[in-house]
Amino acid sequence: MTLLKKLLAILITATFATVSYGSDETPEGPQAIATLAATCFINEGADEDDVEDALESLSKWAKKNHPGLLSALTPAFRSANESEYGDIILQSWMPFEAVGKFDEAIEEGDFQEDLQEAITCKGSSLGGWYGYYMSESFRDLDTGVVAYQHCSTLEGVSGKTVGEYASQEAAQIAEAGFDGVLAYMDRGVGDRNLPGDFSKVYAWPSMGSFANAANNFWNNNGWEFDEEFQSKVAQCGSGNIYRFRNLHRAAQ
Repeated sequence: MTLLKKLLAILITATFATVSYGSDETPEGPQAIATLAATCFINEGADEDDVEDALESLSKWAKKNHPGLLSALTPAFRSANESEYGDIILQSWMPFEAVGKFDEAIEEGDFQEDLQEAITCKGSSLGGWYGYYMSESFRDLDTGVVAYQHCSTLEGVSGKTVGEYASQEAAQIAEAGFDGVLAYMDRGVGDRNLPGDFSKVYAWPSMGSFANAANNFWNNNGWEFDEEFQSKVAQCGSGNIYRFRNLHRAAQ
């Protein structure tokens, strides 16, 4: 198996449909689904058309073989020291029980050559994704903006407490009519070099929607919950913003 096949074999990385951000609810909170990501760099000499052709080839293959959601993320705002995360992040979401069959399908994939001509993927990871909130209008969107905020749990704070605060925030933003997504991404394999113990993930339909949320945070006391979370639960960085485009969404 080539390196690219290995990367994509675990590239089963929510957004943006129930299969991704959404999870089955239990009294304790959402159930995790698998999220996988590959960090990719555009090859020297490759242009925008080459990248589009490569992603189109991957998208066509995914329509027959991918059991969840597949997205391409490109950086909009991020810190300089995170440039190691590449020019494109390919991220997927699916139930854990679908991973094995998808891995087998990778062996027969006919997209690798096109992909390798345009991009090189150097890192990959598999973790757990907990979808706490998604607005109805967001469920069928295929483009938007997503933020990853890496967090380190404070000493003595349990995973149960983190989940309780996540559910509390989800209830608050639902009441406020937040148009977007709230999810938590737990560390798994291949991503231990990421800062912190987990990532808070927010998504919006557009950069304008993100700007409205930022205005609410700074000018309408939106910071109050964050202040309590950071003092009692976990210290979180400022976050990195990516534009996402869904390449494939499995039928529900």
